[in-house]
Amino acid sequence: MKFPVAGLAAAGLIGAAMSAFAAPAAPAAASAVPPAAVPKAVPAGDSALSPMLKLLEIGNPLPALPDCADKRTPDGRDVTAFCVEVKGDGIMRQVGLPRDKRPAFMDGVHVVAFVDGNALVGVIVPTAGANSQQAALDSINALYGKPFRQEQEDMRDKAGKTVKTIHAGWMQKPLTIELYAMPEEPNTGTIEMLLPRARTLMADKDAQVAQQLAPASAPAAAPSKEKKPAPKPVKPGSW
Repeated sequence: MKFPVAGLAAAGLIGAAMSAFAAPAAPAAASAVPPAAVPKAVPAGDSALSPMLKLLEIGNPLPALPDCADKRTPDGRDVTAFCVEVKGDGIMRQVGLPRDKRPAFMDGVHVVAFVDGNALVGVIVPTAGANSQQAALDSINALYGKPFRQEQEDMRDKAGKTVKTIHAGWMQKPLTIELYAMPEEPNTGTIEMLLPRARTLMADKDAQVAQQLAPASAPAAAPSKEKKPAPKPVKPGSW
């Protein structure tokens, strides 16, 4: 099972409730796919995810939301209305969900919205992993039917204890949905709801992170004369 760096980074981001993004908000770039041209991926059913998805309609523009700084509860641990943290890295936005609008299996206050320009092309929902996976699975099934693939995976937590986790995927073209737990932290998980453009943005983010992690002093490899086959594109709806 391959976990994209950007996906893991997003999961870590939303796991820290009320944390601010480190990078200042970047100016919105021109969308490679105009919002009007992105097909809407609206579920037909109803579930604990429905209140969020009625506002955050994947394939539509990201709605204008108030600053979460103005919508925090007195103790600063929750929000009283849908809101957005004003800082971001240009493609990810932290969106706050009030208690009565977020699913019980959600971990924390925020989801991460992937945007291309102003088009909402994906949402990542943090979960409590194995501790809440059945409720998350039932909620997704209520929206999209049975998964095209579902597996049980044994993971070990940091204490070495084996935890049984669910890895499942759904497809409602062009949208793909994936539920999984995090390696080495199986009691932390995520639901990815992504259009193809969001996967492209995540792949670009992976490449940027890999470049930053590469040793600056490493000598450049001599160009090879051997022709290598072009990398195969990742097929949505598979892992």
